[in-house]
Amino acid sequence: MRTSDAKTELLGLCNQLLDGKLTVEDRDRLEALVLGDAELRKLYVEVTHMHASLRQHSSGIGGRSLEEVMLPLSVVKPEFTFWCFPRWPLKIAAAAAIGLAIWWFVPRPEKAPMARLIETNSALWENSSLPTNPGAALDRGRLRLIEGVARIVFQKGAEVSLEGPAELELTGPNACFLHRGALVAHVPEPAKGFIVGTKNAQLIDHGTDFGVSTDSAGRAQVQVLKGEVELQHGHTGESLRLQTRESASVGVDRFTSANRSESEPDRFAFVRPTDAQRQSTVTLTTAGGSGDAAYVVSPNSPIHFSDTLLLIKNAPTKSYLRKGFIRFDLTPLRDRKVSEASLTLNFEATGFGYASLTGECTFAIYGLTDAKQDDWSNESLTWETAPAFDQDGGRVDISKANKLGTFITPKGVVTGTYSIGGQALADFLNNDANRRATLVVVRETSDPNNNSAVHGFAGNRHPTLAPPTLKLTVSSTD
Repeated sequence: MRTSDAKTELLGLCNQLLDGKLTVEDRDRLEALVLGDAELRKLYVEVTHMHASLRQHSSGIGGRSLEEVMLPLSVVKPEFTFWCFPRWPLKIAAAAAIGLAIWWFVPRPEKAPMARLIETNSALWENSSLPTNPGAALDRGRLRLIEGVARIVFQKGAEVSLEGPAELELTGPNACFLHRGALVAHVPEPAKGFIVGTKNAQLIDHGTDFGVSTDSAGRAQVQVLKGEVELQHGHTGESLRLQTRESASVGVDRFTSANRSESEPDRFAFVRPTDAQRQSTVTLTTAGGSGDAAYVVSPNSPIHFSDTLLLIKNAPTKSYLRKGFIRFDLTPLRDRKVSEASLTLNFEATGFGYASLTGECTFAIYGLTDAKQDDWSNESLTWETAPAFDQDGGRVDISKANKLGTFITPKGVVTGTYSIGGQALADFLNNDANRRATLVVVRETSDPNNNSAVHGFAGNRHPTLAPPTLKLTVSSTD
């Protein structure tokens, strides 16, 4: 290439670089030109130096005339010349300048997620390590679906509909591992080779629609709805290809024979889950759905309030009495029954009263049985309008509430995590007809001198502590 042509090409690449339009191919060509010719290196440094100088001084010449701007340029003498430098420092400087310019100007592609959760239908989740809101980007991790359906699209286009109860692990942009449960996959041409792993076998797609279900022991059932898949046994190395309407069962040490059938698939052909296998753990807080958390204080109590804690106190006086009220939205349970239940409250020092003057205190939890009184809010609740109202600071109206359990805080202790559980709480939740469960928290122990500490546990607005939480073991009704 003639020198003039190379200079023209270099100037064009420099302009693209400074305009932020340099491609990867352009970068490689610019580097080859600059590092391969001393004259081109000099030209490159001059151009980039001039660009930097103009940017540096542009703010100072905006209001000046053209004559004023151009006059100094005609008399300025360069303070140094490029030809007087040895070649190797110039090469290093040029390479460094190219690297810095490329890092600054060339856009760096963002990392694409492995998959995306497109939509859900009646989905109930538990303890997933990945986000479960529709539209969320998904990378490596697990999705645990109690019930309902979730549709996931992988980076290369494979579409998976996960059916609860199920646990799916994302292992790559075109691969996943089904630990338990069932899924149906649609794999377009760009995603051929999509892999679904199970404990005993690996399914490799060859452009198809298929369904697969498995249990935690690795027994699995595969149905090809359309196209072809390949099964590879993880222990024996056996390989089996299935065509449209063929199915196979996966055992610990072998596949069954493939068969062609027009009948509907039976995803539980390999195993019928027991009641224990159908049980799942569900966590609810007062911050979810129609849940709420509040406390009330008796009249003539002008001081000591909190926006983050639910205050509790009992005393023989008529003022400074406090009770807590928490409500849980039970609609995520749908028709599932609660077999085990526990309620957890997180206490923190309020700074009101003296912990050293506080003895051992017994707290009681009541479940509101009058559904008409479930409709309350943190903003409007008062001492007189409180559900199951009783003038006594440590009691409620037992005609409208049932006692579900108690816990004790040690002498002088006003912080910590406390829980109740048992069949009474589970039965209360199962018998709640309107799916809005209100609990009342009172301190049964009365303060003899009104100088003891005011107890407080986290509500929905605490910056660090978890709100009141129900942990439930639930099972289906079939």
